[in-house]
Amino acid sequence: MIAVFHRQWKAFAHSPYFYSFLTLFFLGLGGLISMFHGSYQYANFEYVLWYFCVFFASLLPLITVWMFAEERKKGVDRFVKALPISARELVMGKLLASGLLLLVLSVFLLLVPIFLGLWGAVYYPSAYMAIFSFFLFALAMLAIDSFLALVIRNYWVAMGVSYAVTVGMFLLYYLSRFLPEPFSLLLSRFSVFGSYSLFVFGILDLGAIGLYLSLIALFTFLTLLFAKKVWKE
Repeated sequence: MIAVFHRQWKAFAHSPYFYSFLTLFFLGLGGLISMFHGSYQYANFEYVLWYFCVFFASLLPLITVWMFAEERKKGVDRFVKALPISARELVMGKLLASGLLLLVLSVFLLLVPIFLGLWGAVYYPSAYMAIFSFFLFALAMLAIDSFLALVIRNYWVAMGVSYAVTVGMFLLYYLSRFLPEPFSLLLSRFSVFGSYSLFVFGILDLGAIGLYLSLIALFTFLTLLFAKKVWKE
């Protein structure tokens, strides 16, 4: 598993998908910071992260689909299958590498409120709470997208289904705003976007944290469960 972890990090360094992901990540974040803190004069970094969550969810399949479907497309999986390690170790090494990538990006986000504080007032508790919840949000999306990329062999189909699931969860949140209170809350809870929205207002939502941790555990379990059947069959 450690060997796969190191191999995946080296693969990141040589993948155009990875650099496209990083470029779009920083361009999207920089654009939203310029808009909210520069043009609109908002001091709340958590507002930036709310919109950035939607943008980030559309970027993540570049990494997850590449890790699985693209390797099948290029025949790299035939080499990986020959390694004397189990399918679960193979998949877990990939998940750990991509999870560490999200951690590094989240640590970078910790520096942004400090940087913004040089030019104006920033409410750090809510900003860092939003960053922490963004990390959980990103891990939940990573677990979901990785499972889809593993079980769907075709590159474009895997990409399309990942985007369809992301759009579906966002629509759940959007539609929940037009329903009566009990149904609105329930529908919103099923969406990773709806669960994140309360953090924007500085509210520590334990229910949302529980949802993210549950999604991470569930889809990681499913990914490992299907690993032997799909990846090394």
